[in-house]
Amino acid sequence: MNLEEARKKFVPAVEEILDECRLVDEFVDKEKFQVMIATIWGNAVLEPERSGITEDDLPVLHDFLNEELDRVVGKAETLMTTFEFLVSKKGQDSLIRQQTSQRHREFIRYFARLILQREIPGGP
Repeated sequence: MNLEEARKKFVPAVEEILDECRLVDEFVDKEKFQVMIATIWGNAVLEPERSGITEDDLPVLHDFLNEELDRVVGKAETLMTTFEFLVSKKGQDSLIRQQTSQRHREFIRYFARLILQREIPGGP
């Protein structure tokens, strides 16, 4: 799969996520969007076939998700910076505000450790 094919395949899912993150009209809860994209990435890495891709497609999906994060969140946001945010104090506060389950927070922390290649304080 190339990037154009990834766009065709995943844009509908991203649009659905945006609808769920939309507060009013064009205002999007960017932090909620980040959580959802980070979760999609984690699930895709764990079980690519359940996401309708192969392991070989992961780099293309990664690039696509980075484009979407930059488009919606701005500031050159990427999966890397999203995971940095989610394990920060502000990110942890956001996860609590969003009533993210403990299991979901642990899932995000697990992937943050993998992606950032460092220990994340305050978690399992």
